[in-house]
Amino acid sequence: MKRDQYIPHEVSMRNTSEVMNLIEKEGMEGYGIYWALMEYLRTQDDYIGDIEVLKSLARQLRIRLPKLKRILEDYGLFSCTETTFLSPKLIEVMRPFEDRRARIEAYKRRKQKENLLEISEVPSEKGDIVSFEGKGKGEGKGKTTSKKEKKGGDGAVASVPTTLAWERYVDELQQDRSWIEVMAMRSGLGLVFVNRFPEVLRLFKLHVRAVGNEKDIQSPGDAKRYFCFFNTPGSAPFRKLVDELQKPIDRGKFRYEEVDAATGQRSYCGVVIPPDAPPRPNSQAVWCEGKWVY
Repeated sequence: MKRDQYIPHEVSMRNTSEVMNLIEKEGMEGYGIYWALMEYLRTQDDYIGDIEVLKSLARQLRIRLPKLKRILEDYGLFSCTETTFLSPKLIEVMRPFEDRRARIEAYKRRKQKENLLEISEVPSEKGDIVSFEGKGKGEGKGKTTSKKEKKGGDGAVASVPTTLAWERYVDELQQDRSWIEVMAMRSGLGLVFVNRFPEVLRLFKLHVRAVGNEKDIQSPGDAKRYFCFFNTPGSAPFRKLVDELQKPIDRGKFRYEEVDAATGQRSYCGVVIPPDAPPRPNSQAVWCEGKWVY
């Protein structure tokens, strides 16, 4: 289902003075034309239509253009300019839906930021660090140490990050959405690549460790260049990546929700789900007006 498929329809809509006047003069045919215009507007950006499409709409609805324009202009149901038209009522009834979607997107951005902060603060399994201070061959480049503290020039003990530097550079790749989309197109995996990018990065890190090339990633640019090599269709690392991503994911019928283990309360992105609601069908679904919409 597409995200532009849903319009809240008030059962009392037919009793408004404007619609009653429309039906009285145009009959139920006029009412049907009104909803055809509403459906068209629902699929447009910002719910604004282009006047230029009226001719094609009239042909599609098999009515004369003057009748379509009359319903658009004479009954106070639409607001028109020389080039556009819109329905104030449609914008009004869609506002709760858009507000809820905006809150969900804000929640996702906040959680992503929190996850990135957590990643940058979690120590590696062995508590190792990587030093890139030396510039000459064998002069500290790629050198690892298991110490979590080191002495400063005055002999004082100073704490240092315990997360491997190269891992932090790799984790930063999650922040560049445009680059991720380019890599998704390069891979040919599309939305699977984008939606499961954290898993892709995990597999990339495993590859880097397996071949022992951690020392080659000394900046975010190095991480991107190495990832491009890893993401080359036909290469052995890429084939392994595809095999991993194609493995089925089975997290049960509530896999697109969060379920409190103690209370059984269901939610998604901070929004509570009624206990009798059916399982959330996908990661884009929004609970609105007693049903899942996209």
